[in-house]
Amino acid sequence: MGYKNFISRLFYYLKPHVGKLVFTSAMMIFATVLEGSIPEITGRIIDDLFVGERNTQTALLYAGILLAVITASSLFALTSTAASSWVSNKVIMDLRANMFAKLLKLPKAYFDQHPTGETLSKLTYDVEQIANAASTIWLEFVKSFVFVVILITYLFYKSWELSLSLIIFLPLVFLAVKLSSTRMRNSSRKVRQYMGNMTHLLNENISGNSLVKIYNAQNQESNKFFALIQTIRQQRFKVDMASAFNMTFVNILIGLSLTSVVYFSATYLTMTAGEFLSYFTAMGMLVKPSKSLININKPLQIAIAAGESVFGLIDETQEQNTGKKQLKNVKGTIKFNHVSFGYTDQKNVLNNIDLDIKAGETVALVGSTGSGKTTIIQLLAKFYSPKSGSITIDGTDICEFELDSLRTQIAFVDQNVRLFNDTVKGNIALGQTQNMNDEKIKNAAKIANAYDFVEALSEKFDSRIGEDGTKLSGGQRQRLAIARAIAKDSPILILDEATSALDSATERKVQAAIDEMQKDRTTIIIAHRLSTVQKADKIVVLRQGEVTEQGSHQELLSANGEYASLYKHQFN
Repeated sequence: MGYKNFISRLFYYLKPHVGKLVFTSAMMIFATVLEGSIPEITGRIIDDLFVGERNTQTALLYAGILLAVITASSLFALTSTAASSWVSNKVIMDLRANMFAKLLKLPKAYFDQHPTGETLSKLTYDVEQIANAASTIWLEFVKSFVFVVILITYLFYKSWELSLSLIIFLPLVFLAVKLSSTRMRNSSRKVRQYMGNMTHLLNENISGNSLVKIYNAQNQESNKFFALIQTIRQQRFKVDMASAFNMTFVNILIGLSLTSVVYFSATYLTMTAGEFLSYFTAMGMLVKPSKSLININKPLQIAIAAGESVFGLIDETQEQNTGKKQLKNVKGTIKFNHVSFGYTDQKNVLNNIDLDIKAGETVALVGSTGSGKTTIIQLLAKFYSPKSGSITIDGTDICEFELDSLRTQIAFVDQNVRLFNDTVKGNIALGQTQNMNDEKIKNAAKIANAYDFVEALSEKFDSRIGEDGTKLSGGQRQRLAIARAIAKDSPILILDEATSALDSATERKVQAAIDEMQKDRTTIIIAHRLSTVQKADKIVVLRQGEVTEQGSHQELLSANGEYASLYKHQFN
């Protein structure tokens, strides 16, 4: 991403605040102009008060002027900084809002391909760097640029002969900045990438802390983390050194200019003490804004590298939602017609699947790991689209349905329960918090056998349960997930080993609740324990993405095929 593209993308977020940016710039220009008058005031003070006869009235006048200039300049700068901070934080907020909105609309394939830490880093580290460019860099540029112009103009006004050295040195400074820009941007890009890796590693070790400890993997993970932060340190060092070489070069050039001023003003030019002091003061004051202009290049290159990441996320193709029909009054008849699918072009996970599920029927999918059970569910929820074939609900291809309309009809309970850092009520009424009353929430908890333990919590249904339900036991988390599915009251129910985290006594109670919940619903069960699917109307056996058998429990046992083999293996 080049300067032009970066500025163009950033301006989209700055455009609503152009008025504030103009005001901010004007305030900083006023502050800078006033500050730029100090060398002339200083020179006149020397000539009028210290070289000639001293005068109390004149001293008071100059003291008052100097105080007024400094006070006004400071107030203008304060106003400018406040407005700049407002714009910067508003841009951060808008960028994060857009990024989060895009995250919620991205296809599941995106999250399969991108580590969590990398995505988190985009919303935390990268967006801050861009916002820095939005106001802070701009403000510093305005201040330094105006200051440099004022001081150079003043220097040429006072003595064009002494100021000729500036014309010689400025192109050299520009060349030094240009040569270092590419290196700083490349290193900044690498820092951003490794920061994403670090965030991902931190996320893994925080969420998997117990696993790391039980396997004594602390040293292994520490070594990985140290290698990563060592690489970040090296890349940041490269950025800092490129900037430092620039500053060293500029300092040497400024030193040459200052020494030439001292020599030529003392030997060839006639200047009063006040004129020399004002010229030399202006020359000295030129050092700071010149350095600032050079230093701006460093955060700018970091911001451009971050912009590639942030705007890359915003530009990601969101989940396709081309369906127009609303799925209502669902009976629940589901058909897979010659469906094939693969996560990559090289290999299919499902091959020519034909599956007929009647309305209100309970169908169990069984088979070894990798046989395609979960993929069938993901296709039904349209997280992915088949490479070939079609999936229909009540005779209509699911591609014709609007996504929200389709997914509203599906409730899901996974063995890997995902809860949110919210209240019990918020988790049960997920996605429906504004429309679901307390009575329905409590009733769902009762059916899922969760009511008693929830009532025992300090704030009952308003109790916060921690990140991913860490304040609850595994069985309690599972029961909340079941309550969530019950509360959604969808005509299609998907259960992926929904009772796997429960003890035997609780499992019997929850299984009874699930049996009740399944009435008048089309239910698909992904099963690893065959004891949980014996009551299913139909059992579908999958192997390497193909249906090998289907029928009732007794029919498949009588057929003495693959299901019978799996059953004997589990119970003998």
